[in-house]
Amino acid sequence: MRTLNAILMITMLVALTGGSAFASTYTFGNSEYTVIQSNGINWDDAKLAAETAGGHLATITSAAENNFLKTTVFQGLDKAYWLGAYQTGDENRQDPTSNWHWVTGEDWTFTDWYSSEPNNAGINEIHLSADQRFNFQWNDEGSAVSRMIQGYVIETPTAPTPIPGAIWLLGASLLALFGFKRKFAN
Repeated sequence: MRTLNAILMITMLVALTGGSAFASTYTFGNSEYTVIQSNGINWDDAKLAAETAGGHLATITSAAENNFLKTTVFQGLDKAYWLGAYQTGDENRQDPTSNWHWVTGEDWTFTDWYSSEPNNAGINEIHLSADQRFNFQWNDEGSAVSRMIQGYVIETPTAPTPIPGAIWLLGASLLALFGFKRKFAN
């Protein structure tokens, strides 16, 4: 069953990325970051592909995390990559800095906008990218701006099971195993 799930996830990822995906993975804190190359993918498809792969579009909530992505994950890359933020409530495109949200629901307290961003430059730019033109500072992009997007970044939490939880699981498993063995030994 695990193999079937892996095959299905890979198939979905290839289908959503047009077959052009290749990945590099980096670890920081309790997360792994995977860069997926998928020229021209829109934000909604990138979000779906990240979730299908078991993670979410990357959320950058601190200067340390941002610096790691800029100096490690984005090192040597071209163009722009989708990140996991979106804007709501600015239908008239009058307030490009308000109402930004992370896909995970984390607080929107850290930003790294390029000096002239966000700006809703003539279109409804409601998704976040890290843009090579601006040294991977943030840019608000419209999902239709496919010529600028080279791919997206998946963040997958890697936090291990806490020790008390692991001990409880081991104990419960051993009790079940011994109970099962005892039932069939009689």
